[in-house]
Amino acid sequence: MENLKIKFIKKYANLPWGAREEIIAIVDDQNFTWNSANIEIDRGMNPPTEIGEKILKQLQELGILV
Repeated sequence: MENLKIKFIKKYANLPWGAREEIIAIVDDQNFTWNSANIEIDRGMNPPTEIGEKILKQLQELGILV
């Protein structure tokens, strides 16, 4: 999971500001943009939340994090 977190952070860092408001995942009937996903995933030294882990798995399945 840590590897996916690193890939996400690298992708997020290189996104244009406007793209960060685009919806990238739907988890438990909630929409997540790059910004809201970042809050769930990049928690410093702490691991991603349960929702963050679901988002990472979804992005991997979609081929966004390869």
